[in-house]
Amino acid sequence: MLAGRFIAASAAIILVDAFPTAALAAERDMTATVPLERVKPSFLDKANGIGPRFRFFSAPQGLTVGCALSIGMHVNDEDFVDDAGDRSTAQAVRDRTARRLQLDPADAARALVHTSFALKGDGPISGASCTNLTTGPEARGYCSGIISGHDYTIVHGFDPVACGYDNVAVGRAIVSHLSIGRRVAGELERDCATGLRQFVADVDELLAKNPHDIFDVYAVLNRHFPLHGCALDEASRILKTSKYFQSESVNGPRMHVFSIWSATASSRGVAVSFGLYDTGDTHLPSATWWPPYP
Repeated sequence: MLAGRFIAASAAIILVDAFPTAALAAERDMTATVPLERVKPSFLDKANGIGPRFRFFSAPQGLTVGCALSIGMHVNDEDFVDDAGDRSTAQAVRDRTARRLQLDPADAARALVHTSFALKGDGPISGASCTNLTTGPEARGYCSGIISGHDYTIVHGFDPVACGYDNVAVGRAIVSHLSIGRRVAGELERDCATGLRQFVADVDELLAKNPHDIFDVYAVLNRHFPLHGCALDEASRILKTSKYFQSESVNGPRMHVFSIWSATASSRGVAVSFGLYDTGDTHLPSATWWPPYP
């Protein structure tokens, strides 16, 4: 048994109309039982509001080895779902899945490659949005779904071919091997303006040192993002105080994108950027070398 208090996703995406600010990172008691284990996070999970990740290292009762090894999951705060790099809520995901072609396992196995379909859910286990990617002896596909808890959402994916197109069995295996407690009281709120000022101070200090490791920049992003309840005009004023501020642009009708660069005409540097939705939520903070290495 793997037990411990893990740091959950840095902040939940919470409906801005209901809460002016968002709960920050909260400690949460989680217990993963064999053969489920925690795995290392991706580079900017915390900055993007993505919580602890888990995988099966062998097959639990009721699943084949191939199915178990295809399953990946992470635990986000509240009803936040990171859907193909976008932000969404658990209910929005359930609604989209309900609009897809609903198939039983036998019909799903015969579905044409790249046809979108849904497999049924059960209670807190949502229906799964799926597609078959290849056919024949090496057939495989991909499904994604969610499991809703009291103040968290498990986001998971699996290969429907390996799992016999049984989304409910996958969900039940996850639930039976992962116990998630309530958040432990800690920091509750941080206003966006304060967070952005701290971010500008930290990123300017780091970029002034001409960092040679991009992970140092990731660490700054993970320390300060995500942020919520941001007013666009105020955010713009604060970010423009950065010594390395580069640009503010519009990406569609709902998002502004801010860029901070340390590159010059004669030297390579770091390009940092993030989006800000009209809801006040930051989106996809990132960092890369600029110009890119060949």
